[in-house]
Amino acid sequence: MVKSLLCTIPLFFLLFVGCGERDRVYVTGFIIRAVEPPFTYYYKEVYVHNREGFPIVPSCFINDTALNIDDYHYDYYLFKDFEQFALNQEYKLVVQHAGGKAHGTVYMPNDFSILYPESTYILRSDSSLQIYWTKAEGAAWYWLDIYIDYWYEDSLGEEDEYVLEMDTIVYRNYVVYERNRLFPFYVDSITEGGDGIINVWACDGPPCLPGTQGNIFGAGYGFLNTANQPAERYFSVGLPSKNKKPSPVYRQTLTNKKLNKLRQRNGLYPFESPNFLTQSCSQSPPNSFRCNAKSAKNLF
Repeated sequence: MVKSLLCTIPLFFLLFVGCGERDRVYVTGFIIRAVEPPFTYYYKEVYVHNREGFPIVPSCFINDTALNIDDYHYDYYLFKDFEQFALNQEYKLVVQHAGGKAHGTVYMPNDFSILYPESTYILRSDSSLQIYWTKAEGAAWYWLDIYIDYWYEDSLGEEDEYVLEMDTIVYRNYVVYERNRLFPFYVDSITEGGDGIINVWACDGPPCLPGTQGNIFGAGYGFLNTANQPAERYFSVGLPSKNKKPSPVYRQTLTNKKLNKLRQRNGLYPFESPNFLTQSCSQSPPNSFRCNAKSAKNLF
């Protein structure tokens, strides 16, 4: 009798834990405001996944406002909303599903601005790049991206294009990139002025760093983030740029890259890569979002 009871206890334990796990869903979401003059974009997206499927259609609310279903499959629902929302306040996400309520809370940081470099700045080949911005009230961390490109001549007299992309997460309102990270040793002279872009997000919620705990609780687990992005800062590299601004493709590169990094947390990422500023799903995702610095000559 005792042996039978001891054998039965683990079975009940597994059934209890298993049922509890099935009642929890995976949730990822973000609330983003981005300025791209003359427009300001507001964007909310929540992805709800249950590998067992959903016996009833889940509902999603942010501060008691229901989000519309944008896409769905038997094992996920995608909710989106593009209505304007307020800055410098708390936002609470609630996902109601058959297993209960999953919930999370984040803060939308207030406005801020990039102070330096100014739009008239020219980054010379003998200089470091210093970036400063005002502090955003309510921001737990900042997500910074830079992009620069220019044409150069090396010590053998060969001309080529250099492209550099870097992103970093910081907890202060400044970053300094040393000269040797911007102009490698083989760059002898700049032959054609290039473009530089600086993109800064003021964020709350779990950063994309190993070991970071999620902030979705209750009958669910996952990640919820907010981000407030002022207008990107453009500057010239090496020599005055021929264009006042980089092409529209480059102007959207950094914002879309960070948005897609957040989207990598859900199962839809391999199948779609929406263009954040146009809300289009026609672009294919880049092969990698790792920080990289490469010369065009290394691609062939």
